[in-house]
Amino acid sequence: MENIDRVNMLVNISRLYYEHDYSQQQIAEKLGLSRPYVSKLIKEARNAGIVNIVINDPNEAETEIEAKIRKKFGLEKVIAVPLNKPSRQNILDKLGVAASKFLNSIVKDGDIIGVTWGATLYACSRNLIPREDIKDITVVQICGGVSKLDKNIYATEIPKKFSEVYHGVPYILPLPAILDDIKVKNAVLHDKNINDVLNIARQANINIFTMGTFGYESALTKAGYISKEEVDRLHLKGAVGDICARIIDINGNICDEKLNERTVAIDLDELKLKDWRIAVATGSNKVKCIIGALRGGYVNVLITDEETALEILSIIDKE
Repeated sequence: MENIDRVNMLVNISRLYYEHDYSQQQIAEKLGLSRPYVSKLIKEARNAGIVNIVINDPNEAETEIEAKIRKKFGLEKVIAVPLNKPSRQNILDKLGVAASKFLNSIVKDGDIIGVTWGATLYACSRNLIPREDIKDITVVQICGGVSKLDKNIYATEIPKKFSEVYHGVPYILPLPAILDDIKVKNAVLHDKNINDVLNIARQANINIFTMGTFGYESALTKAGYISKEEVDRLHLKGAVGDICARIIDINGNICDEKLNERTVAIDLDELKLKDWRIAVATGSNKVKCIIGALRGGYVNVLITDEETALEILSIIDKE
């Protein structure tokens, strides 16, 4: 009963404040409370989800940080999410919400949405906003996955979640991101079912992906696809991370053609031609890879957080 009374009080105060334009002082006088306590209750109502604030921006205003990055790389859109509780999960969820809202602003009937894997894209899939007004959506995995990891990379869950929200059809690419040699890859790609999925991936007009870090602790290395000796060799070639499992340097160039030939994913030259190339990435360890992706022209929409965006600007401003 006490909890019900508390909720009722929060709702009542919220209505007075947000719907009837009462000041906090007026609410305090009306209900016989102190003004600081009313302020605390208004904040509590927001945190409890009783109040959801939606800002409709007809001019699509952008911050100075977003504008600088957008203009520097000729992008369609930059979203740099401000952070107040920078835990990893909180950051991923905020990026997921931002990505979902942007995706909902562009998705239309008949679209083919290409997705990659990882915790960042999984956060996007969990925060998608259902759409009942669109149809004939296809969701396809655009790069092979990884095994032998101590954490889930959600390679199959992500296409399924996207397709559930958009009432579409998911296509999974049940292959490792990197195969042992080119002969094995060519043999596998002769399979009709695999070929069909890759052909659908090539047709995706919306691609949403993240970047991977590079080094001994990267997902591709820990999965055993890249040896420690190869890591050392690729570091000397300037490797900074991967897009769709393809290793790039800070200028967006492929670091090693032989490794690239063994990779099962959409070609980055094909990615550059897509209508929407939405990169969602966060963290200091991904900044150089983000810059490489921007310089390579693989991205036309960047969704990140303000701290990461500032690090990007810090590096490019020094050059």
